[in-house]
Parts: sequence; structure tokens; C-alpha cells
Amino acid sequence: MTIFKYVPFVTLSAIVAIYNIQKLHQKPSLTSAIVRLSFIAYAVSVFYLIFTPGTYSFGSDAVFQAIAIGYAKVVVVPYRDYGMQAMLNIIMTIPMGIYLYIFGHKDRPLLNEVLFIAVGIALFNEGGQFVLDQLIHINRTVDIMDVIHNALGVVIGFYLMTPFNFILKNEKKGLQKKKS
Repeated sequence: MTIFKYVPFVTLSAIVAIYNIQKLHQKPSLTSAIVRLSFIAYAVSVFYLIFTPGTYSFGSDAVFQAIAIGYAKVVVVPYRDYGMQAMLNIIMTIPMGIYLYIFGHKDRPLLNEVLFIAVGIALFNEGGQFVLDQLIHINRTVDIMDVIHNALGVVIGFYLMTPFNFILKNEKKGLQKKKS
């Protein structure tokens, strides 16, 4: 493996860190600072899992039918495995749904907006792997079920936060963009 295969991971991590550190310089509350710092740690961890070379397997015995599209392996038959891999893809993106709620929720969010953003995040994850496989051969497998599981995790995380809306009302100014 060459060091160039880690450039996308480092670049995305740096963008997230720089943006959130700039927000920290605006003298946020302690809660806002904790949220921003934890988001940096979460994003770097997820980017490492998704955008670095390697293959991760968590005890799945299922046999997947994959085709090669360029340098990427793409799973063509959905729902061959309901095991740990699927659960971990959901669990990995639940915090993203929580951060989505904290950073950008409305008082009454619309389900279609949440679904649109969740699918966008999931497509970014799997699409990024596909593109990086084509460009720098990170040896990852692209799977439509990962898109569905990632989107489901974001939606679950978002709606898990709704009972805590009263806590966030005091922190909105520090965490969210001011609307013009």
C-alpha cells in the first residue's frame, strides 16, 4: 500500500476538523464544544473505516455474488446476509443521525427531508468507496444493502433524538447556523 491511498481519508478528516475547530473559535458553550469535538472524532473514525484500503469482515459466512466494475467489487444480489455486518452498518451511522438532528433540525422536521439527507450520506459512503476503488484501488466492496443500512442508521439516530428536543432549544444558537 502506498501513502497515496490514505490521501482521501486525511483530506476529508482535515476538512471536518478545520471547519469544526473554526466553529469552536466562536466561543461556544461547553456543550457545543463537546458536541463539535465528538463529531470530529466520530467523522475521522468513520472516514477511516470507509475510505482507507482494506477489507473488513465481522463473522459473516454468507457468500456474496459480486461483479467487477472497473477495479471495484459490487455486490449484485441484495439481502444475502442479515448478520453482524448489516447491524454494524446501521450502528455506524446512528451517530450521524444524532449529529444531523443537533446541527440542523427544525422544530418539526419532515420525514422526506430526513430520508433525502440519509440516502445522500449513504450514497456518499458507498459512492466514495466505488470512486476510490477506481482511482486508487482501496480494495473495498460496494453493496446496495450498505446504502440501505447506512441510511436506516441515520434515520434511526435522527428520530432517537426527538425526545431530547427540549435540551437542544438552549443550545441552538451555538450549534446551528443562524438563518437570515
